[in-house]
Amino acid sequence: MWRVTFKRLSRTGVGALVVHAGTLAALAFQTVPVATSNTPPAPVSSSTLQAETLAARRVERTLLGAAKKRPDSSLAQQQLGEFYVHQDRLKEGIFYLERAQRLDPKNYNTGYDLSLAYLKSGDTSKAAAELHSRIKQTETAELRSLLAEAEEKVGDYQGAAVDYHRAAELEPSEDNIFDLASFLLRHPHYEGFLDRSLAFFRYGVQQYPRSAKLTVGLGVVLYARGNYDDAVETLCAAVDLDPTDPRPFQFLGKVSKASAPLIPEVRSRLEKFASLYPNNGPAVYYYAMSLWQRSEGESPADFVKIEALLEKAISVDPNSYEEHFQLGVLYQDQQRYPEAIRELTRTISLRPDFNQAHYRLVLLYGRTHQKQLADEQLAILKQLKQEDAEAESAEDKSGNTAAKQIAAKPH
Repeated sequence: MWRVTFKRLSRTGVGALVVHAGTLAALAFQTVPVATSNTPPAPVSSSTLQAETLAARRVERTLLGAAKKRPDSSLAQQQLGEFYVHQDRLKEGIFYLERAQRLDPKNYNTGYDLSLAYLKSGDTSKAAAELHSRIKQTETAELRSLLAEAEEKVGDYQGAAVDYHRAAELEPSEDNIFDLASFLLRHPHYEGFLDRSLAFFRYGVQQYPRSAKLTVGLGVVLYARGNYDDAVETLCAAVDLDPTDPRPFQFLGKVSKASAPLIPEVRSRLEKFASLYPNNGPAVYYYAMSLWQRSEGESPADFVKIEALLEKAISVDPNSYEEHFQLGVLYQDQQRYPEAIRELTRTISLRPDFNQAHYRLVLLYGRTHQKQLADEQLAILKQLKQEDAEAESAEDKSGNTAAKQIAAKPH
């Protein structure tokens, strides 16, 4: 399982990774809660905030008093520094942690907290130096994982891969396996990166069969590899682990049309999602789209219901361009051209670079004999396509240069 090297590097086309930045970023869903409603959360009362502030000040006074009373106590300095780091008062935290380190250079907790503070403050070089020093004394998974994070931030992907791998080897926890597998998925610098990511996600799911994030990760990799039926089936399994958890549904909704045979399975889960969270815009939107998609032998879609659901999703979140676009497509299919133009115009006002909306507006203005507007949209569409081609060319050149630099590093 763990006999893997990361020395062979090659430029693998990012285009091969079907799931792009938005979905990959969502892999961090285990630490970023997804709102079940677009209604803003109730504001925290001023009395609660005041109580929390007063409590923090009391703790600070106690720790500060101890640090001043015992200037030669590394523990007192470390505890105060740790408090400041947790409060995101990094400059003060670093000051006291550095003082604690001078008093007790080999203290593990001080070294970890100081490395974390350096990393959070943006000083990755100091963080990496401190971590390397600590690892020489005592190698632990959390030190390796933090070092990998520092290396990833500065673009040392080879070093990050090795250290994420080492962290998972030292402690094959759910988080460490996920970090390694998702790192490989985010960075297609390694030959066979999808195969390796798939292997680690599969191993993680075997070890932690109740882990939603590992199961979702497995589904994302399968989707990126083009194994659409397996991907959708895996994401359905992730949803079934906890049908009340809205986070895995986000992924299932994005890939719902990838597997025609499983459309009814997906739809039944998205229907439940929408019923659980009727004020969640994506929940309603994904259910609407699943109703629109039909598998072989199914009865025609209920377009009245789909229209109502899309309008509901828009009322929840008027500034989400996808809902406006799909409603415009629905109107266009029904030859309700003025309404389609309205929704597609709203779409490009929310996302001006959305090619598909401009293309449909070209057709719609042509159908409604508005030649000048059609020509304007056509000119915008040509400009966007040219910009896309130039950006893709620049990305390819940059990627090839980066790959050569990484491959040239001594192994």
